Amino acid sequence: MDNGPFAPGKKNAQNTPASSALSQSIGEVERRLRALEEKYSNLERRSQVTEENMLSGNRKVKTEIKMSSGEISELKAQVADVNEKIKAVVRELQGFARTEDVDVIKKYLNLIEPLGFVTQNEVERIVRQAVEEALSEHATAKEEE
Repeated sequence: MDNGPFAPGKKNAQNTPASSALSQSIGEVERRLRALEEKYSNLERRSQVTEENMLSGNRKVKTEIKMSSGEISELKAQVADVNEKIKAVVRELQGFARTEDVDVIKKYLNLIEPLGFVTQNEVERIVRQAVEEALSEHATAKEEE
């Protein structure tokens, strides 16, 4: 007959301490296995939470990038508009007289003194007066004759 620790039949006195050590070893292995399973499930939960956090963070970053991109496009349009307005002002300013040009005109005006000239109305009035005086002198001269 086979008298090994796994042999069917009655247990004898010699196999009891070996079977006790074997059952203790099996119990120790079961305990370690449970601890490892618990650690593994904790790691899985942590990994899942980390993955969910990364996905939500990624979504937030994408929405912020889209918003920033829209704002940048808007700012580019505003800058282009401001540039166009500045160019229009520069073109307008180029049509204005420079200080040197104004100084030259001032010198000519001072030299010519246009305020000393007479207007057409004044000339007509002076001519009328001269004609009237000449006529009245001529009429007076005829009367004296």
